[in-house]
Amino acid sequence: MKSLTLNKILDLFIFGLLIVMGLTVFYSVFIPNSRFLLFFDESYLDLLALIDTGGNGKLNLLTYPLSLYLICAVTCIGYLSTKKVKYLDFLVLMWTTVLIARIISIFARGGVVVDIYFYVGILPEFIIAPFFFFLRNKINQPS
Repeated sequence: MKSLTLNKILDLFIFGLLIVMGLTVFYSVFIPNSRFLLFFDESYLDLLALIDTGGNGKLNLLTYPLSLYLICAVTCIGYLSTKKVKYLDFLVLMWTTVLIARIISIFARGGVVVDIYFYVGILPEFIIAPFFFFLRNKINQPS
């Protein structure tokens, strides 16, 4: 019973993650200059505080986050379709790596600014890895 509830919570969390990543991919690829998610005043590019200085900045902005989102999406779909723990292990590894990279970047940059990106980009990174880790461990415990 407990395992069933945790599995449902995990499935709901993964579906939510897929929806948010899908929306982010859509905005970043197709309409990066429009209002982000229709209720923020900033566009996707403004949200990430990028200044158009030419060069390959926007290309990099699209490539690296999009790679992360697509890898995560494929892994989430793999878990939802098979329920194999190896997918959860990979999600824990991937999001822990993102979290460590974020912490290093915060220390290297001397802090973080609390703005909209903090709530939609940075704060979730501090929640996703521990949440996956917690649920993976709870699901793997013998009943």
